[in-house]
Amino acid sequence: MSEKYNLFYSFKQFPAEDACRKYLEKRRWNNNPVCPHCGNAQKIYSYKNGKTFKCAHCHKQFKVTIGTIFENSNIPLQKWFLTFYLIALSKKGISSVELSKTIGVTQKTAWYLLHKIRYINSSVISVMKSL
Repeated sequence: MSEKYNLFYSFKQFPAEDACRKYLEKRRWNNNPVCPHCGNAQKIYSYKNGKTFKCAHCHKQFKVTIGTIFENSNIPLQKWFLTFYLIALSKKGISSVELSKTIGVTQKTAWYLLHKIRYINSSVISVMKSL
């Protein structure tokens, strides 16, 4: 693995929740929010908190996490991102007990994180096999 991609780099790239959210905005929308409800990209308002957007067309509110595995999750994005990194780093996988100790959550929360990520991975693999 490259020296650029290590645990220190991960913490440096995502030092706070805002950095994680901005990364998602860039990856998902290229910093130009698109309303997931009506598809409008012309006029989107950003609230002062920086987390919530509002569409001028359909007047519905949304966040960058809508329609993702992060939606309706009380787990901070930093812990999600760190979990992705730790899964990618481990050769034989990581147990929920080990993950809970590493990222500072309960074993049940760690199991939930791993379960959601493995479900998404298996869905992507099954779609790729059907192509």
